Amino acid sequence: MNPKVKLNRLQGSSPQRQQGVALIMVLLVVALVTVLAVQLSEKLQMNVVRTMNYQQTEQAYWFMLSAEEIARNLLQVQLDDSDGVVHKNQVWQQQTEEERVYPIEGGGLIRVAIKDLQSCFNLNSLKGDGLSNEVLARRKVQLRMLLLAAISDLDAYTADTIVEGLADWLDQDDRLASSYGAERADYESLAVPYQAANDYLVHESELRLIRGVSQPIYQALKPFVCVIPNSNKLQLNFNTVAAERGELLHAVSLGGLTTDAGNAALVERPDDGYESIAGIQDNSILRQARQQVIRPNFGGVPQASGVTAETIGGMFDDLVVKSNYFELDTHVSVGDMVLRGQSKLYIGTDETVVLMRGLGEP
Repeated sequence: MNPKVKLNRLQGSSPQRQQGVALIMVLLVVALVTVLAVQLSEKLQMNVVRTMNYQQTEQAYWFMLSAEEIARNLLQVQLDDSDGVVHKNQVWQQQTEEERVYPIEGGGLIRVAIKDLQSCFNLNSLKGDGLSNEVLARRKVQLRMLLLAAISDLDAYTADTIVEGLADWLDQDDRLASSYGAERADYESLAVPYQAANDYLVHESELRLIRGVSQPIYQALKPFVCVIPNSNKLQLNFNTVAAERGELLHAVSLGGLTTDAGNAALVERPDDGYESIAGIQDNSILRQARQQVIRPNFGGVPQASGVTAETIGGMFDDLVVKSNYFELDTHVSVGDMVLRGQSKLYIGTDETVVLMRGLGEP
């Protein structure tokens, strides 16, 4: 072939090839811009959703604090009007039982349930610091009897293990109070090690950390127990104990009441509760029980010198009609956000104090 002809053919095809390459480059640029636009759009949508969630969470949290403040004021007024006497016919309890829901601005809803923390067994009452041997022994007997009454198939050894383990968890030292207890070394030797707190419980769920407390045991005991932050007092308000919780009265009375008798005594309460300890003693079931001899269950744990059934107190020493500690369970719904919060309050004569505040399921 003539070289000139071949050269002419190459020169003639060069612009077409350049146009093809340019078209491919344009397509690549368009594809790249499209991918970037899609990615930017997705990120923008995520940022918008994240911002909305953040705003709704902040709104829900402040609504929770507002509900807490209203509940504090309500309880303060109620206790001032009743001279500190608390019973189940008061407004706070009625609203809780009705599960009353209040609308809030923006289409949200809020519900607050209030619980008297002196209507259940305070697990922190086994913290022995500052308690005499007799009082600490009384608390251990009461928890042991509550465990055995609330969990029918619980064996005595496990009950002793839980009681002594909780006392060791709460006390300030690392010495075992008895062979049934557990301290730091016992927990550090577990497959997933941790240490004993040697301090007050903050929440009831911490009971699961105590040796011997399985999930079924915890779930069975949960309706009967609570935690009052930084307090080892046990004062059970007879007016606010839930119906069918005779196990609590059986335990607190050191066996002076059976579970059935405790349930019967709760049914006999007047709607407005009792106004004094003397009024409680007029309850016919309790009046009959006072004639009985208490039989505290000390379990298999050796007792300190001087600790006997006669020295640990009477069967109704821990019953009261006044309460100062309450728990709020707040449920706030704002848009797509649902927030659950808990607050534990001290309601005194002159002040109210938030002892603990947490978020999440109770």
